[in-house]
Amino acid sequence: MGTSEKQLLNIVVESQILDGFGEVNEMTLYTSATYNQIKDKSYLMYDESELTGMAGTKTLLTYDGQSVHIKRYGENTSTLMISPEVWHENAYHTPYGLILMKTFGKALTWEKTDTLNIHLTYLLEIEGETDKPSVVTIKIESK
Repeated sequence: MGTSEKQLLNIVVESQILDGFGEVNEMTLYTSATYNQIKDKSYLMYDESELTGMAGTKTLLTYDGQSVHIKRYGENTSTLMISPEVWHENAYHTPYGLILMKTFGKALTWEKTDTLNIHLTYLLEIEGETDKPSVVTIKIESK
């Protein structure tokens, strides 16, 4: 039997995207989140905001000890899988249509002690832009 632990956390989500043209886009989101650990999986769910361009969207991160799955629900729906040193094909559903993407995990850390620390760095290749993938770094910390 595994343990189940559910907590309400205040988190800071910092993201940095370095696109294939060298432009950097940075965002910081302060929000509340629900953290749950069931057996060998950890779950973090939070609401996006207008700041991220995804108001009305919920984000669920699931960690199984090796990979992180990022699922978004709402007007923009997507599923991304991040695994160290592995390419994954992903889909992003927008009001304007489907966009195919690939992710390649560069670094992945998920630590839960008194605080929660998640660090993800991955390459993001968007359909048709295969020469210059973006580098995405996401850092989530509970405060």
